[in-house]
Amino acid sequence: MIQWNMSVDRNIGFNTGVRISYIGSHSVNLGWAQNYNQSPYSTTFYAQQPLSSRPFPYWGPEVENRDSGGTAFYHSLQAEANRRFRNGLTFTGAYTLAKNITDTGGPNPTSFGGETGNGRVLDAYNRAGNRGDVYGTRRHRFISTAVYELPVGRGRAYLNSTNRLIDAVAGGWQISSIFLAQSGPYETPYFSGGDPSGTGSGFYRNQRPDRVANSVPSNQNRDKWVTRSAFVCPGQSVGPNQYKCSTGINPATDLAPIGRFGNSGVGIVQGPGTVNLSLGMSKAFTIHERLSVRVNGSFTNVLNHTNLADPILSLTNANFGKITTAVGTEFGGARTGQVGVRIEF
Repeated sequence: MIQWNMSVDRNIGFNTGVRISYIGSHSVNLGWAQNYNQSPYSTTFYAQQPLSSRPFPYWGPEVENRDSGGTAFYHSLQAEANRRFRNGLTFTGAYTLAKNITDTGGPNPTSFGGETGNGRVLDAYNRAGNRGDVYGTRRHRFISTAVYELPVGRGRAYLNSTNRLIDAVAGGWQISSIFLAQSGPYETPYFSGGDPSGTGSGFYRNQRPDRVANSVPSNQNRDKWVTRSAFVCPGQSVGPNQYKCSTGINPATDLAPIGRFGNSGVGIVQGPGTVNLSLGMSKAFTIHERLSVRVNGSFTNVLNHTNLADPILSLTNANFGKITTAVGTEFGGARTGQVGVRIEF
């Protein structure tokens, strides 16, 4: 990996500094995996091709391999503001605008790539055909943290001269927060059960369809996040059979292969974003100089905002493009809370 960056920092007063940065990187020799025994593109059913069409005819249809050679480019603009603790307040806020492109995405990535990228590549002869936005890199991401000591109680701006009982109950509370807002992951429509390229890839790889129209509906919502009619199975045309994706499989019942893969790319669908606010409160009650009790409570997704999960992107599924579940990870799940008491002595 080669990395480069440039930053500009400035103190804007009020105990606050800002930083604007460009950060980039180029990665080479990333892991990817292909089938060494993939047949050339063909319009003849794979089952009817002679064994000599395979590079290794006396082996099975798959000779799997893990290899190096994948590439990735990452570019981001980052802006950050930091306030040192003063008058009971400290905070950090950071915004990132990022683009991360790789050719190790695999057929339909649903995570960052591992030793096989995101699954063995669709086409061993065309690694660039997997080039696209990385699933988990968000185009826009803002996150901030803050800690604030409430100005209430003895020695503070409000209730400064209150009695000790009220001060013990109302004074000395501290609030902390984490706020996250980010755009969605990059996702890939796919289908299984077809071999339009005639290479045999369809017998053990998910395939990608043809995109024939804009796939983002005008009124995007959980019931129609992606337009299904914007895609057809390769070899089919728009109409009653456009979701029949068995091309190239059974010579007796299916269309013959068309000698190519679907033209729909990796990461062409952007999923739902995430918004989350988590809060915590704490206070220490001093019993005497050697004994105190600290009470704290924390809540993730305190507003109980519903963050939608990924849409269904299997083209042969009648619910294609719909979102049927909510996120349960990345602090985007339903509101949770806990309260604790700690004795310090």
